[in-house]
Amino acid sequence: MNRDKKIVVIGAGPAGASAAYYLTEQGYQVTVLEKEDFVGGRTHGYEDNQVRFDTGASFFTNFYPLLKELVNKLNMQNEVIELERKVGLKYHDQIAEFRFGSFGSFWNLPFINNKDKWIMIWNTIKLSLKRSKLDLVSPDKLAAVDDASIADWATEKMSENIYQFLIRPGVEPFWYFSCNDVSRAMTTVLQARAADAKFYTFQHGMARISEKLLEKSDLKLNANVTDIKVNGKVEIGYTISNESKQITADYLVMATPATITAKLLKAQLNNPIGHFISSQKYVHNVHATYLIDEELTKGMYAYYYPCGDWETPIGAIVFHKLKCYNSVKAPKGKELISIYLLDQPSKELMDSGIDNNQMMEKIWELGKDFLPMLPDSKENVTVIKRNEAIPLHEVGRYKQASQLKDEKINNIFFTGDYLSCATVEGGLRSGRWVASKISNKKITF
Repeated sequence: MNRDKKIVVIGAGPAGASAAYYLTEQGYQVTVLEKEDFVGGRTHGYEDNQVRFDTGASFFTNFYPLLKELVNKLNMQNEVIELERKVGLKYHDQIAEFRFGSFGSFWNLPFINNKDKWIMIWNTIKLSLKRSKLDLVSPDKLAAVDDASIADWATEKMSENIYQFLIRPGVEPFWYFSCNDVSRAMTTVLQARAADAKFYTFQHGMARISEKLLEKSDLKLNANVTDIKVNGKVEIGYTISNESKQITADYLVMATPATITAKLLKAQLNNPIGHFISSQKYVHNVHATYLIDEELTKGMYAYYYPCGDWETPIGAIVFHKLKCYNSVKAPKGKELISIYLLDQPSKELMDSGIDNNQMMEKIWELGKDFLPMLPDSKENVTVIKRNEAIPLHEVGRYKQASQLKDEKINNIFFTGDYLSCATVEGGLRSGRWVASKISNKKITF
């Protein structure tokens, strides 16, 4: 057993929670420092006296194998709820119904011709046959298809219309980034799983997986790390309620966004893994949530996504009760609706200097321009602003992550979805990988 080894994990999102869980399973003493008063990182939900809903990563799929394994191991099966995936794809004034995993709704899409549909089917079949060689979160397997942007790959291998009307609405509403800016690696895997894709959440939100994984760790919330020094062991200074504290560890696991890791470690990152971390970019996201009369949503879809080559700041509009009635809390007779903006419009709005109320009014106006059937009357709930919503996986970054995934600095290890893939599964697998490196327990990523 390794009970004489002390490990500190900074960050209580999926990656940090996963690392802590697997290390405690190996007998290590693990302390987790989290600067917020909650766990889950970007899977955290919003809750007040009236409402509860997820604000970041809000689903998982039937092709997240580690998450599925943990659900069974942690006895969370009764908390899993399947989501409604009926989407309204919107192109200018035209809206078409689409269901993920439904061949019929795909074939009936009016935006593309039959030739393009057959091209999409053929390419999806070819990728489906290669599933054993593809993995949504393994940097090694992603590196093998990390050779072009989503936009360049889709238009070259399929067609411009397939890219605009099928690929973009399967990517940008979920991750907010432009398909011109990121590697095709993740999308290639997603297309290989498109035919039988299903989507789920937890009854009380996606942060539940982090909460369960951290049950055996020494969790310290509101712990703001101020400095990190390596002198044989690792000395971590932090504050709680303005009181300065210090903890010494044999190993330190950095499970924060890359930008926070770079800020905390500073000059210690003068090496390949440090350069990789310091160069990581993130996507911005602003989304606002409102209450409207539930009666007004009859006949509407759970989601509305833009498609085609038209310019819109809207990434997605989501009706939370229609998406999954049992996973949210809202007053009787009211529906929760969230309007998500894409990366650049989000950044511009955050840089504008307007206050939250003004921002919510502006976002509602943008939402009504996109979906005129939205009512004039609504009640503001909250606006969520994130400068680091999603790591930007530029072309070549999976190859770099594959080369650097084993790297550490002294006794400091690194984990997070920026080293894997911008999904909950990516965070969980990355955390397990770090735990295996510390414990010398052989495991594949």
